[in-house]
Amino acid sequence: MDSVSDDAQLVLKQLFQNEIDLRNSIESVRSSNTSAPYHILPGMRQKLALLKIKAAEQLSGDAESFLFEQYRLHTEELQTLQMQLRNAVNIQAEKKEAADKEELLGESKVRKRRKDDPTAIAEDVTKRMERNTQMLAAMVRQQEETVKTLATSSDEVTEVGVEYRGLTSVLHTSHRLVSKYGRRVLTDTFLTYLGFFLFLCTVLYVLQKRLF
Repeated sequence: MDSVSDDAQLVLKQLFQNEIDLRNSIESVRSSNTSAPYHILPGMRQKLALLKIKAAEQLSGDAESFLFEQYRLHTEELQTLQMQLRNAVNIQAEKKEAADKEELLGESKVRKRRKDDPTAIAEDVTKRMERNTQMLAAMVRQQEETVKTLATSSDEVTEVGVEYRGLTSVLHTSHRLVSKYGRRVLTDTFLTYLGFFLFLCTVLYVLQKRLF
C-alpha cells in the first residue's frame, strides 16, 4: 500500500523474513539434531511491538487499519510457529530417547555375545591388562617427577643453608668490628678529656705563678 510509511513497510518485510527463517529452522529441528531457534522469537516480538507503534503513527486511516490487521495476523502466525516449534522439539527429544535406548540395547547384546565368546573374553582381558599397564606406567612417571622435585628442593635447601652460614659469619665479623670501633671511640674520648684536663691544670698553674 503506497500510503504506508517506508519504515513500517521495512518492519513488515523483516517480519516476513523472520517467519520464513523460523519455519525452515523448525523443519531442521524435526529432521535432525539442530538446536531449537529460540533466538529468533525475541526479535519477532520486538518487531510486532514496533509494527503496532508504526500503525498508530500513520496519517492515513486506511494505512492504519492495514497495519493493525497485519499486526493481528503476524501475532497469530507467531503463536502458531511457537506451537510448531514446541512440537518439533518434543519430536526431536523422542527420537533421541529412542536412539539412546537402541544404542543401549545394542551394547547389551554385544556384551552378551562377548560373554559367550572365549576370544572376546581374551580380548577384554588383554585390553584391561593394557589399561592397567598404562596406569602403572603413568604412576611410575609421576613418582619419578616427584623424586626429581624433592631432589631439586633438597638442593635448594642446601644452598640456602650455605648462604645462611655465610651471612652468619659476615654478621659475626661485623659485630666484632663494631665492638672494636666502639672501644676505640671510648678510648679516644677518654684521652681527649684527659688531655683537656691536663691543659686546664697547666693553665691554672701558670696563672697562679704569675699572679702570686
